[in-house]
Amino acid sequence: MDSAIRTMPEGFGGVAFQDVTNIHPTALVLLVLLGGAMLFAPRRWAGLPMMVMACFVPLTQKITLLNLDFNILRIMVLIGAVRVVLRKEYLPFFWNTLDTWMVGWTISFIAIYTLQQQTVGALINRLGFGFDSVGMYFLFRCFIRTWDDADCFIRGLAVLAVPVSLFFLYENQTGRNLFSIFGGVPSITVMRYGKLRCQGAFAHPIMAGCFWGSLMPLFAALWWKSSGWRLWALFALAASLLIVFCSASSTPVLAVLCGLVGGLMFFLRYQMRWVRWGLLLLLVGLHLVMKGPVWHLISRISAVGGSTGYFRYKLIDEAIRNFPEWALLGTPSTAHWFYGAQDLCNYYVYQGVMGGALTLGLFIGILAVAFRQVGRLWRRWSGQPYRLALSWAFGVSVFVHCANFIGLAYVGTITILWYWILAVISSLSGTASREKQGVAGSGPSQGFRMRREQRT
Repeated sequence: MDSAIRTMPEGFGGVAFQDVTNIHPTALVLLVLLGGAMLFAPRRWAGLPMMVMACFVPLTQKITLLNLDFNILRIMVLIGAVRVVLRKEYLPFFWNTLDTWMVGWTISFIAIYTLQQQTVGALINRLGFGFDSVGMYFLFRCFIRTWDDADCFIRGLAVLAVPVSLFFLYENQTGRNLFSIFGGVPSITVMRYGKLRCQGAFAHPIMAGCFWGSLMPLFAALWWKSSGWRLWALFALAASLLIVFCSASSTPVLAVLCGLVGGLMFFLRYQMRWVRWGLLLLLVGLHLVMKGPVWHLISRISAVGGSTGYFRYKLIDEAIRNFPEWALLGTPSTAHWFYGAQDLCNYYVYQGVMGGALTLGLFIGILAVAFRQVGRLWRRWSGQPYRLALSWAFGVSVFVHCANFIGLAYVGTITILWYWILAVISSLSGTASREKQGVAGSGPSQGFRMRREQRT
């Protein structure tokens, strides 16, 4: 990444570990074990080892070949791709609208950033980004095809939340980060305004809190699965809340609040069009009567002490003021906007600065398509309580991510969760469409293929 644009400080998994192989023996053992699990586990569980790796090993663990960095998640993607090819798990794949938007967004990001920088290094950097985004997204698309697949994966994440929270609790009580043996995270937990900001294996406390905060709506949906899973739903929610609390950051706390608001909107699900228009009119009205722009409200939000709401407001404000500068090909530097502006902690601004208005527009298009597909899902399954709750939870989770984007640029570990939720929504939407076509009069061969797909 260009030195004038950064999203995290050095020593937190950033430039301090570039272009060097850094692999701890423990990380190597985990890579072998989890890579083997990905190769040989049943398809619906095959993606879960990637989540385990993301939660327990920092991304500074990597192997460098010919100046190409392969961090542990990229290696896992390679292993997963080998599995998909060998087992021909790509055969039942059906292309849909969200796939097109994802590929278009990735190509735009690669092309525009390369044109902006005009260096081979920039091209290699963005090809790595494309490998991560397309690789993770389509890998999860191949692994998760049905509702049962998604259900199993969410239950696996619910179980995973408990041991992860215990590590965060230990860090909170001792001020020591056990994952520092891998490098890339501090051994002594960072403190701000008297509060320990625990981060575990994640590159930053905000990233850790937002990761688990965005999963809470899905854990809450397990309450409607069965009486046996209600206790696990409570465990997973409590574990996620503990991680958010230990991160001591405003953005994760606001993520939890957004999840709660999104969940309550379920009771107004048939009036959501009016809710959206009402919110838009409210924001326009506030913009007209306030002394400053309506996005100045961000500067007043602080869930914990020491929040940098004003910085986030200023970044948005300067991005809007400097729109002509980055609209076409982005901009190689934002340092002249104001002091510290090179820290792009807003993912929407990050899209524009790195990829111009086209990339930002395609990214917003992905969000719109995801929400639209979620709307179709919950309407289709309104007669089945668990699928209805889970469908709505997918939309709430996307909403939480949208809120996170205001205060966090998704780079590194947390991207795996974002690509996963998009892949699940895409797969289940495609399954619903094919089931509808099958009922409407598809041939017996397609019906047989659908039943075989469900069994596998």
